Amino acid sequence: GAAVVLADADTVRDPVALADLLAGEGATIMQATPTLWRMLTDTAPEALGGLRVLVGGEALPRVLAETLAGCAAQVTNVYGPTETTVWSTAALLRPGDPVTIGAPMANTRVYVLDSGLRPVPPGVAGDLYIAGEGVALGYHGRFGLTARRFVADPFGPPGTRMYRTGDLARW
Repeated sequence: GAAVVLADADTVRDPVALADLLAGEGATIMQATPTLWRMLTDTAPEALGGLRVLVGGEALPRVLAETLAGCAAQVTNVYGPTETTVWSTAALLRPGDPVTIGAPMANTRVYVLDSGLRPVPPGVAGDLYIAGEGVALGYHGRFGLTARRFVADPFGPPGTRMYRTGDLARW
């Protein structure tokens, strides 16, 4: 029963026009990058009232997370590279909460590993790997890069692979 509304490029660049679109369409949920959310909160924070906010595509600064949590009905920080079908983890954020990438979504596994592909202890930084149904098969025609980034998953079923994100994380 819902409708999807896609804002055109000019509307996305104009926070007043975007706020008008949200109000005019009766939007209840919106996905955007922190950069776009900052533009909207700086210009038309009232547009977020009652809105469920999805933030992804860039790191979410703590100050912006607090601003969003204070304006919107709900804020979810989503994380995941394109190689894992975009979103792999999600964290529901409330005022005062730390900004995290959250927990894996359904059919997804997340590992924080050392250089030997061993899990690091809680609190220790390591390389973030993502495994599960959404992981791509590799890069088209780029066999060397595929071999470096898509590796055998030693924790999953035989034959499965995981993606090395290049990001550091800690539990």
